[in-house]
Amino acid sequence: MNGPVRVRMAPSPTGDVHIGSARTALVNYLMARQSGGAFILRVEDTDAERSDPATEAGIYEGLGWLGLQWDEGPDTGGPYGPYRSSERHEFHSQAIRELLEQDAAYYDYTTAEERAAERTEQQQSGKPPRYSGIGRHFTAAQIAERKAAGVVPAVRFKTEPQDLIFDDGVFGRISINAREIEDFVIARGDGSALYNLAVVVDDHAMAITHVVRGNDHVANTPRQLLLYRALQWDPPAFTHLPLVVNQKRQKLSKRDGAQSLGEFRRLGYLPEAVVNFLIFLGWATGDEREIFSLDELTHEFNIGRVNRADAVFDLQRLDHFNGVWIRGLDLDTLAERALPYAASGGLQISDERRDYFRDALALEQERIAHLNEVAGLMKFFFDDDLDPDVSQMKFGKHDAVAISAALERVVELVRDVPDFAAEVLETRMRALADELEWKTGDLFMPVRVAVTGRRATPPLFVTMAVLGRERCLTRLTRARSNLADLAAA
Repeated sequence: MNGPVRVRMAPSPTGDVHIGSARTALVNYLMARQSGGAFILRVEDTDAERSDPATEAGIYEGLGWLGLQWDEGPDTGGPYGPYRSSERHEFHSQAIRELLEQDAAYYDYTTAEERAAERTEQQQSGKPPRYSGIGRHFTAAQIAERKAAGVVPAVRFKTEPQDLIFDDGVFGRISINAREIEDFVIARGDGSALYNLAVVVDDHAMAITHVVRGNDHVANTPRQLLLYRALQWDPPAFTHLPLVVNQKRQKLSKRDGAQSLGEFRRLGYLPEAVVNFLIFLGWATGDEREIFSLDELTHEFNIGRVNRADAVFDLQRLDHFNGVWIRGLDLDTLAERALPYAASGGLQISDERRDYFRDALALEQERIAHLNEVAGLMKFFFDDDLDPDVSQMKFGKHDAVAISAALERVVELVRDVPDFAAEVLETRMRALADELEWKTGDLFMPVRVAVTGRRATPPLFVTMAVLGRERCLTRLTRARSNLADLAAA
């Protein structure tokens, strides 16, 4: 890259930000930051029927969550606004007028029935269905007749045979003969521009130097190059990124799981992990490294190392990244990130219990795969009415009566131990097991079930230390009562 670049992300406000669009935004962001250039956010709402203004906020939230802050956009403004395509009608109309005046475009008065009949005839003849250009040859009398009949014309670009060659940043030199492209519509009957015309006008007006987008747009590039030539504008450099596909190398579908930033956020993925995952969708480092922060990627990313093959969406790899990033967070940051998930999962955490939450979270950090698991993993810490299910205790060598008696000794230990710390608890509990002539596991498991209600938890004694003396006493007492009920049943 020579000199600063101006790149843009131009999503349609038709839904949450898809994983493929997020990857494209990340690459654009990195290219801008590497060169000291500008990353522009433009909302492509030219399709009024599919565009939903309410989802525009979701675009801001999703990209902002990833840390991809744009330099210009609908919400921040900038010198090349407005930044919504629907608000740039005058720019589009001027370009349409210029194309009509220089006879590079024409009003097409064909009817939908005529175009459908043409496609049917082509299909029956074994030809690919395409518009033949009949509308550009109508006489003045034919046009007048159709006007009188109320036909509303679209505007089509005149495609003439010519070679189109461009150097793609990933796929290299691409050559296409425009003879393969039909006269395409650039404006609807109401005068509003369609995507290919609008994007060319807006990219030119915003001084975009590099267009980086998914490979599904490569078919649009020849049409856009034709428009650049007709308008006598220099085109930007084009780069098309490989598509993101599932394990079967097919287009992602709902069966493949979460695919949007909002879904990943709700599922408890960290934005750092998602960024780390996104960059490896088609990119390689050239070495064994795999963990990168956004700042590190700004220095490391190289468009030349993007693979041409489609990128396989591997959820297990995303989970791996998420686990690494969660384990790498300092405890204060993890607590801040996890608190909303804990609250939405039903944990009642007052300001007075924030430190308690943090201490408990420290015990679970190694086991957390997704932040939305926090409430489930930590529920027993906050359940003041926890009623232990003593049937989970082992009743092999020792029956319910014997275990109840052993827990009575544990109650005495917990009540009397002066320093309620993990090391002290473990030392005293091992000594009690020796005194009872029990294996440590035969004593520790009933205690674990009694104080947590579970068989699988973080290490027992640090868990008890965090729970605190009074909470442990209450639960041990309940467990003894439940064992008595079980023995009497």
